[in-house]
Amino acid sequence: MTRPDQENTAVEEETEQLADSPTAAPEEPRAAPPLADSPPAPRSQQQRRPVPTSLERHRPFASVMPSEALESQPGQDNVGSCPTCEGSSQMSLAYVLARIGYDFRTEANRDSFVQAGLSNPYNPRDLLAYLERNPSHATALVWTADQDQEPVYAIQPVGPFAGEVNARLREFLRAQLEEGVERVSIPGVVGTATVQLLNGAVVPYLYPEIRAMYSWNTRALVNAAIGEAPAENAKAEARETHARKEQAVRGFLERAYFEFRNLGLAPQERALNWAATNAANAGSIFESALREGMELDTITVQRSPVGPPGRDYYDVKLTFFNPSRRMEQARRVYTTTIDVSEIVPVVRGDVRQWHVY
Repeated sequence: MTRPDQENTAVEEETEQLADSPTAAPEEPRAAPPLADSPPAPRSQQQRRPVPTSLERHRPFASVMPSEALESQPGQDNVGSCPTCEGSSQMSLAYVLARIGYDFRTEANRDSFVQAGLSNPYNPRDLLAYLERNPSHATALVWTADQDQEPVYAIQPVGPFAGEVNARLREFLRAQLEEGVERVSIPGVVGTATVQLLNGAVVPYLYPEIRAMYSWNTRALVNAAIGEAPAENAKAEARETHARKEQAVRGFLERAYFEFRNLGLAPQERALNWAATNAANAGSIFESALREGMELDTITVQRSPVGPPGRDYYDVKLTFFNPSRRMEQARRVYTTTIDVSEIVPVVRGDVRQWHVY
């Protein structure tokens, strides 16, 4: 039997021993093992990458979103943080008219091409020959969309058809060198991710949609719109009519390419660029206007007053006048409605026309 004084002494000794010993960390509770028939636990919010809701319907252009595909593209500048994933408002549809160029991003990257057998990295013909032998090396190259010899976008192929997009870009560059191609059309999506080029310029990435990537020169587009020129032994009147029509369509295209050149981001810009690409409509418009001796006056683009929900209709209006009868003859307006709610614009309805007094 222990006396009270002995019990107090034992308690004090035990307290001193606990105070001198290191404090043990509390044991974390263990999660109960999942049952065999229970569903798998959901991924944490930090592991999930939100997809912009407004772009969910554009997923058919690639099996993955551009931001998700870039995670598997190491070595690209300023894309690791994926700023395009932060919100749908930072992603924009684009339809660009430009020329194809290329860049190496850094001197070290350029030298790696030279080390692998590229004789002259600044000769496009040498680069095309090199990529024919090594098509997979195109992933280390930055394709650019150039306007007035200045890059405005870095073209980043993504998704399961990235190889086909790279092949199409090589085809465009070759056509520029050998066939006189002057313009290419590149629809796609533009985010906030950027890349710094070798000359120090910083441009945004454009993730292209291969379905509406076209190339052409002005003469071929004019011939497609109005037909081939009459033979030399044809009547002078037929040759003169064709020449006037060709001059009118060429003037419209040149104005769309230069006077109204743009980055193809705003809906009005995409509608105008599509109208310049789809010259078949322009050919019928100019054929009708030239019969009355009219010339193109103005080009305007405005939102269509009528359109179903979920669509984005814009009217491209071409206004013509008769220079020899400015005060006597009314101007004539031709309107084409274009839906720009998707990556690839669509012409809606027929060409409409009326007089303006």
